[in-house]
Amino acid sequence: MRPRVLKIAPYDAGDIDGIAEVQIATAGGIQELVLDGVLVVDNVAILDIPRQVTLDFNDDDRARVLVVTGTDAKGNQLVEAVQGVDTNITSTVRAFKTVTSIKVDADLVGNVEAGTDDIVSTNWLPLDYMVADFDVALGLTILAGFTADMTVELTLSNILDRRGNAPTAGTSQHVRSEFGLFFPEINIFDHDSIVNLVASATGNLAFPVRAIRLKSNATLTGGPDGTVDLEVVQASPRTS
Repeated sequence: MRPRVLKIAPYDAGDIDGIAEVQIATAGGIQELVLDGVLVVDNVAILDIPRQVTLDFNDDDRARVLVVTGTDAKGNQLVEAVQGVDTNITSTVRAFKTVTSIKVDADLVGNVEAGTDDIVSTNWLPLDYMVADFDVALGLTILAGFTADMTVELTLSNILDRRGNAPTAGTSQHVRSEFGLFFPEINIFDHDSIVNLVASATGNLAFPVRAIRLKSNATLTGGPDGTVDLEVVQASPRTS
């Protein structure tokens, strides 16, 4: 795999109702939330950087599934299903730059609002976990002046299933809705040493994982023009 760099730029503090202010869907069947937060321009929520979309439920809506649609930093369409929770906040796995709609598959029990929080993660980077020599080197660069708190996260889950590539997987492991989408849960683990770091560091992966991502645990501020970078270099498979 060619070297890759995961980047997070300084970003604004979260706004819990910046995409959709408090509302409830009770019209029956599939419904669309009104995008009316301060981040919305001409019915599209525009986020400062690609970041996760949060959904804040004030009642037990675990039976509901919401589908968030928008785009990534390159303008590619993103669609992600999110299962409701009981009086709590949940969020998308993928990072959205814009949000164009949020649909719910049936009536909600209580109010919900959509926005962002102070935690931001890059999208997952799949690794070549089946190669004989997995060897992955990691280099985290935090330039002087940044106020940062960074963690590298790992998963053994098959993130490609989120695209519907494995619909035969056990339904108990998936969120399924009237939208006809399968989205498996993703189990996430912290790297053993690149956790809550405020300065540059290096690390490695000594065992295979399916994917990694970079997470900012608190609002990233300050610093010169630039980003906090995680460079990922994986050894090429042996040719003989």
